[in-house]
Amino acid sequence: MTETAPVVLVHGIGSTTAHGWGPAGWLEILREAGREVIPVDLPGHGTSRRDTDPAAYADAAKEVAEAFADRGPVAGVGFSAGGGLLLECAARGLAAFDRLALLGVGPRVLKPPAQADTAFPATGEEIDPANVAARLFRNLARSAGNDFAAISAFARRPRNPLTPVELAAVTCDVLIVAGERDRTAGRPEELAAQLPTASVEVIAGADHFSLQSNVRAMDAVLRFLGV
Repeated sequence: MTETAPVVLVHGIGSTTAHGWGPAGWLEILREAGREVIPVDLPGHGTSRRDTDPAAYADAAKEVAEAFADRGPVAGVGFSAGGGLLLECAARGLAAFDRLALLGVGPRVLKPPAQADTAFPATGEEIDPANVAARLFRNLARSAGNDFAAISAFARRPRNPLTPVELAAVTCDVLIVAGERDRTAGRPEELAAQLPTASVEVIAGADHFSLQSNVRAMDAVLRFLGV
């Protein structure tokens, strides 16, 4: 089924399908290989609805799953926040997966990010010029054509962390691709150990933000997908 399952692509926070997957060539490579691609913009991003109330994104995983849940088993590829939501979709039975490739995802996906309040200020709050993370994500949102207020609300949404029991319910093959220099997601081996069938590939020299466009990371995922 791997060679024919549609491939769902979900980008990271602040980005969009076109901004995150397009420049590195993911869309073209998959389509040229004859794979159907189902791109999904995260809630609050790109072509998806936008809201500045964090509570409006409480069901973000369900909203993501609605884009492909009726397509049968799919191959999911997610980066960072997109990968975390695809994992949640699988763990909570919101959609069926043939396999999952998670880039830039580690054990910190299991709990709300500690930096959310500072990196993503509430609507109306001024960004401290010394807050490098907030300035980085604001500029990322702008370059991708997003509204930073909506991105901030999405980042601050209510979370219901995945449990060990839920992770044990993910029966499809999972590949976790991590950058050697990634200090954002945590050690990928810790997350892989909680999944029944998971493997880890660490990309030498890569950090969190360069991983999505890293050729070796792409090669690892494409081989995993059978492309």
